[in-house]
Amino acid sequence: MKNKKYILIPKDLQKNLIDFLDEVQLEAAKLNTTDNMHIVNFCSFAIEELMNGFDAKFREKKPPQSKSRDQFLDETFMDWNLPEMDDEEYEKFVNQVDGFLRAWEKEYTKDKPNEPIQKRPYKPEVDDVMEYCSLDEIKDFLKDDPELSDEERFELYYDEREKRRERKNSLSYEQLLKKSGVAPPDKN
Repeated sequence: MKNKKYILIPKDLQKNLIDFLDEVQLEAAKLNTTDNMHIVNFCSFAIEELMNGFDAKFREKKPPQSKSRDQFLDETFMDWNLPEMDDEEYEKFVNQVDGFLRAWEKEYTKDKPNEPIQKRPYKPEVDDVMEYCSLDEIKDFLKDDPELSDEERFELYYDEREKRRERKNSLSYEQLLKKSGVAPPDKN
C-alpha cells in the first residue's frame, strides 16, 4: 500500500463521475450484447471504487516564523570564528555591527529610494523557470517553496504536467489535415 500512488479529486467531481457512470451503465444495460455487459461491469467496478475511495484532506502548513534582528545577529555571529570575549564585549561588538547595518540601510535608501532592500534571496516566478526544467525539478522547486500550500503545489505541478502532455501529443494544423486525409481549404 505504501508504494501505490493516488490522485486526489474533489467530492463534487466524485459525485459527478458516479452520476455519469451510472447513466452510461443504464444505457448499456438496455441492449443485451456482450460489449454492453462489459461496459456495465466496468461501470459497476468504477462506481464501487469511487465510493470506497479514501478520504483525504490537505494539512495546513505553518508559515515559517520570521526572526527578529537580534536573533538573526546572534545566530550569524555564532557561526563566525570570533576571538574569546566576555558578554559585555560581545554585546558591544554586536551593537557596532548592528549600527553599521542600520547606517548602511539608511544610506542605501537615500541613494535608491524606489529600490527595496531585499529581505530574502531572489526566487524567480514559477512560470519563468518551468519551461526550462524537467518535471522532477519542478516538483522539487514547488516542494521547497514555503509560500505555497500543498493544494497550490499540486495544482501548479498538475497544470504543468498536462501542458507538457498536450504539447507532446498535439499536432499542428498541417499535420492534422494530412493525418485525416483532408486537403486544406482554398485561399479564395
